[in-house]
Amino acid sequence: MAFEKYFPEILRELLKNIEKIPTYGERGASRLVYNFLKLPKEERLRIANLMMKASESIITCSECGIVSDMDPCRICSDEGRNRRYICVVEESSDAYAIEKLERYKGVYHVLWGRISPLEGISPEDLNIPKLLERVEKNQAKEVILATNPNVEGEATANYLYKLLKRKFPNLTISRVSFGLSFGGFIEFTDSLSLEKSIENRKKL
Repeated sequence: MAFEKYFPEILRELLKNIEKIPTYGERGASRLVYNFLKLPKEERLRIANLMMKASESIITCSECGIVSDMDPCRICSDEGRNRRYICVVEESSDAYAIEKLERYKGVYHVLWGRISPLEGISPEDLNIPKLLERVEKNQAKEVILATNPNVEGEATANYLYKLLKRKFPNLTISRVSFGLSFGGFIEFTDSLSLEKSIENRKKL
């Protein structure tokens, strides 16, 4: 094809690989790459170097599943955290968004996703067995379900509620209240709304 004759091979490879990142797709990958290439060369090299360092040093906490540079992560290693309160989130970015508020003093549990039949993601694909293990080991008092306020997040919260209630009948299970708009994402929610949603969580 004439297009392939003129289009740089390295760009084709870069776009093809960035498309593999969840939620990007062809259009998102194209926007990211071309905006990246508009930056001064020094900035591009600095970002590329940081990406290399992150790829080599960032790991997943074996306890809570959050991305970190140490295992256990800094939150799980903090003796001042109340391990009897476990806040369940879909992704590490959600946990860090809540942590940024500096109000919640429990620990987190990252599911690494949410139940989504359309995407072929079932409960078996999520970090659920470790959650059950931690609830028992920590003698958890409350599990806070802080999945996103959308169809998939609600389905995931509902599944976890039924599973946890069956296995731990005396466990308090709560859901973050939705001053958060339905269809939104926790990581993009403004601090005030997020703080209120945690503080005003509803017991299920």
